[in-house]
Amino acid sequence: MRAIIVEDDKIQRTHLQKVCEQLSDVEVVACFENALDAMGFLKEEAVDVIFLDIEMPDFNGMDFVKQVSDLPQIVFTTGKEQYALEAFEHHVTDYLLKPITLPRLLKAVERVKGMMADRAETVSEDDIFVRSEGSIVRIPVEELQYVETLGDYVVFVMEDGKKHIVHSTLKAMAAKLSHPKLLKVHRSYIVNLSKVVDIEETNMVVADKVIPISRAHKSILMARINVL
Repeated sequence: MRAIIVEDDKIQRTHLQKVCEQLSDVEVVACFENALDAMGFLKEEAVDVIFLDIEMPDFNGMDFVKQVSDLPQIVFTTGKEQYALEAFEHHVTDYLLKPITLPRLLKAVERVKGMMADRAETVSEDDIFVRSEGSIVRIPVEELQYVETLGDYVVFVMEDGKKHIVHSTLKAMAAKLSHPKLLKVHRSYIVNLSKVVDIEETNMVVADKVIPISRAHKSILMARINVL
């Protein structure tokens, strides 16, 4: 599993990294001395777990979990027991007291694995997972309206109006999105066929969005839909 460490104390940060190195299934991909730098990293990279110190200047661990959406598993690290109740109110996976030992870290990692497995069991075959703003986001196909290109990014537009932005090209994304309901109809659009309201000669309506249909993709589109 991919992990990051957020700890302002250099000695504690180095100690935890060395303990993590003794576990073959934990890869520490980055270490940060403050939470703000970690937040910047998570906008570009996805991780499975964050070992997060609570007491840090300016922006502490509690502030971090309140501000960051779509968090991965969180394991709090602290030298004090007084934060335990508040920590678990934020649904963190575990709470480690310093100095962190290998046996205790191993238990925390097993809890992380268990939580990841529980999440995996709830995944449907109609779910798509994408890296968006530093997190791995689950997108149910039944709630997806269309995918639109925006420069070096693609935007997944959901029926509730939410948008997930992914650093990719539409060509690359189309090659990965293998689902019978999803079809590329234009160099800039992939649509969910179940959300199509109307089809005309050169465009279609998905929800309230008018989407162009390229000549090259029109025949493929007509072959995929049932016309009475």
